[in-house]
Amino acid sequence: MRLAHIALILIPVSLGMLSCAPVTRVHKPPQVTTPAQAPLISATRVTPATSSHTATTTPAEIKPPAAPSPIPATPESHISQQEINPSYRQLRVNGITLSLVSFDDRYHSLEVADQVNGPGSQWSHAKAAANSRNALAAINAGFFTPEGKPLGLVIENGSHRGSLNSSSLGAGMIYFSSQGSSIFRKSKYALIKGSTAGTANNLIQTGPMLAENNRTIAGLSKNNTRHRSFIAWDNKHHWIIGYASPCSLDELSSAIAGKKLAGVQTHTAINLDGGRSSDLWVSGQIHPGTKNHRTFINKVVRNYLLLVKK
Repeated sequence: MRLAHIALILIPVSLGMLSCAPVTRVHKPPQVTTPAQAPLISATRVTPATSSHTATTTPAEIKPPAAPSPIPATPESHISQQEINPSYRQLRVNGITLSLVSFDDRYHSLEVADQVNGPGSQWSHAKAAANSRNALAAINAGFFTPEGKPLGLVIENGSHRGSLNSSSLGAGMIYFSSQGSSIFRKSKYALIKGSTAGTANNLIQTGPMLAENNRTIAGLSKNNTRHRSFIAWDNKHHWIIGYASPCSLDELSSAIAGKKLAGVQTHTAINLDGGRSSDLWVSGQIHPGTKNHRTFINKVVRNYLLLVKK
């Protein structure tokens, strides 16, 4: 009787245990889409007319892409960026001495000062060009031919001179107008050509590029150590006019790309005419006072970029 009694107790228990397995399988929790899966779902465009069958869209239902903005204007999200006043700073990076003027394009702008009659016909140096227009600072700008013609496109207050340069010395453009300012590849020039950007716009085609997306540029020359001049931009509202002690293009790119210089992140940078053309002048209106960077063997140039108040 004692053994039978024990058996009767064990059998119900074991049967109950066996009945739990099917319950566990039946009440299996439903599958939940994880965040990693979400992009795969959202990437498919679904309309009420076609539901999930996107292949039924007819040619008549396909809309043409929106027209590009006439100029590469500064995004509105950058309006809240901290304001900065024009200032001068000198620092040393990777053995290169950098003399820099930083400014904010909401209050100051770069204007082209081009000499129609050739290099030196109006100004023999950056200081003279700056003083002629009461500019806060000035730096030499684009390349020019042995005959003194612009080697690339130049726009001075709406007046076009020169023509597009397809070489690396015309790899990019510096553009300033009331509707926007930026440094961009020459391939994007079609976005502003013929647009209603206004008559008071300024553009210099030059190159090569020294930084893009906070990164150095591959393939730049490691030779020809000389003084350099350049323009850098943080892709928002902050800019730098720069003059570098003798270095190669590759060394300059490594020294400035992606770095914060004089409070400005160098997201994009472009080379100006260098060597004996390099010439930076800073007025006493910019802290800490007048600065003049040029060698005694400097040559006259075709054009300058002037820092002026808006």
